Amino acid sequence: MVAHLVHKDADGKLAVVAAMITEGVPSPLVQIIWNNLPLEKNEATSPTMVIDMNQMLPVRREYYTYMGSLTSPPCSEGVLWLVMKEPIQLSAQQMAIFARLYPMNARPIQVGSGRLIKESN
Repeated sequence: MVAHLVHKDADGKLAVVAAMITEGVPSPLVQIIWNNLPLEKNEATSPTMVIDMNQMLPVRREYYTYMGSLTSPPCSEGVLWLVMKEPIQLSAQQMAIFARLYPMNARPIQVGSGRLIKESN
C-alpha cells in the first residue's frame, strides 16, 4: 500500500511524493481525515480544518527520485517522483479502511525503460 501526494505547479508540471505504508501504530492525521470524509460519494463539502500534510511523511526525509508517469489515467509521462525511503505506519483498522475506500487501485508494475533513479543524501 502506498500514499501519493500529487502536486501540480502553475505551468502544469507534476510531482508526486510517495510513501509506502506498513502496518503499525495508528496515524492520528489519517484518523482525522477518515472522520471528516463525506458520507456519500461525490458529495460536495467545504473544508472545516487545515491539514498539515507534512504529518503524512516519515520523520526521515530521505528519498529516491526519478522521472515517470501518473499511476492512474491518463497515465501522463513527465512526472517527477520522490519515493520516501522510510515507510509510514497505519493501524490494521486504518489500512482496512484505506483498502475499502480505494479497492483495486494498483497499476501494474511498469518496465524501467532505462530510467535513471537517484538517491537523496
